[in-house]
Formats: sequence, C-alpha cells, structure tokens
Amino acid sequence: MSTLVGTSTLQLTPALGELLNNHRIASGETAKAVSRRCSLGVVEIAQVELGRAELDIDRLAEAIDAYAVARVAFPEGHCQVHVDLVAGTVAVLPTDSAIEERPADRILLAYFEMVFAAHPMSAETPIPFTDLDLDVLRIVLSSRRSEVTEYLHRMVGPLDASFELIAPTRRTARRVIEVLAIASAMAATFALPYLASSSAPPVGPIEVQIADAVVITR
Repeated sequence: MSTLVGTSTLQLTPALGELLNNHRIASGETAKAVSRRCSLGVVEIAQVELGRAELDIDRLAEAIDAYAVARVAFPEGHCQVHVDLVAGTVAVLPTDSAIEERPADRILLAYFEMVFAAHPMSAETPIPFTDLDLDVLRIVLSSRRSEVTEYLHRMVGPLDASFELIAPTRRTARRVIEVLAIASAMAATFALPYLASSSAPPVGPIEVQIADAVVITR
C-alpha cells in the first residue's frame, strides 16, 4: 500500500481482522489472552481475525476493546467522526472537547489507529468508502442509518427494504456503496448549478448537515 497525505490514501483495503491479528502478534499475545478480556471465546476471536465473525456492533466493539489498541493518533473521547456522503469519505477531527464514543465509532477509531500506524499520514486525512474494510463501513453507515437513508431517498428516490440498513449485511453494504457512488456522481454533476443559483445566506454549523455538504458529524 502507498500513502498520499490529503488525498486518497490506500491502494488496498486493509481488513479489520488482519490488522487485529497483526496487532496481537506484535504485542506477543495469544488469542486466549485476548478472549480472557471479553465475553468471546478463543474460537470467536479466531473468527474475528479471519473476518468471518457475525457479531452485533456491541459485541464487536467489546472484542476490539479486548485487543487494547493504544489510541495515540485518535485519543479516546476527543475525536469527531465526519461521514461525507457526497464525497464518499470518512474523516476524523481530534478535538479538545470531550465526546462520548458510541460502539460503532470505537470500532472505526481503533481500526483507523491501526491503519494510520501502518501507513503514517495526517490524522485528519479523509478515507474513501472504497478504502475501508467492508464490515467497518457497514457499521459506520448503519450507525447513521437515518441520515444515509434520507440522502439516498433524496438522490435516487424510494428504496426497497434491503437498502434501509435495518439489519445491514455484507451484501446490502455493497449495494449501498454502489448507490452512494451513483448519488455522489449525481451530486457532483448538479453541485455547481445549485451553488450558482442559491442566494440563501450561510448558516452556522449543525450536527448533521444533509442539505448542502451532507456531512455527518458525531
């Protein structure tokens, strides 16, 4: 993999399980030692590292916590996660303010910590959806399902039930990525005419910005 600071960063998608396996081995720990720090057994830990585990968000977050990944680039409780649906990227902005991290964001931030440690770049570098582990992307999108669903409804019209992200799977995540790519292309096509014709005064930052930048901040 190669890195380019400030642009698309990864040529190959790093797998969450592979990164956890590498981290565990580098730390000199066994799968049994990791399993002792969570409710998962050794076999389940092995499944996580192989990318075959079917865990809900809370249990996956618990498992990742058990690996004790040191949060250096992305300090705990001080990171804002930005999901830009138009650009199709995820970025993290460190902040001095205390922020409560949800399980989905803990998974993403631990994943980013391992990715950025292996490929040094600015912690604020936006990462394209296509450069994320599919399970990580699925979790990030499902934790923001109302914003994602609203954006897709607006861009491509009503969706069938499989797109609603109620019970996201690897298959539906792939389909959502495809639709987001189409929607992003449509947004890019109409962005300049929209901006040129808009006379509305600028507004202050809000937590969820859907109408313009479509950036979700947590």
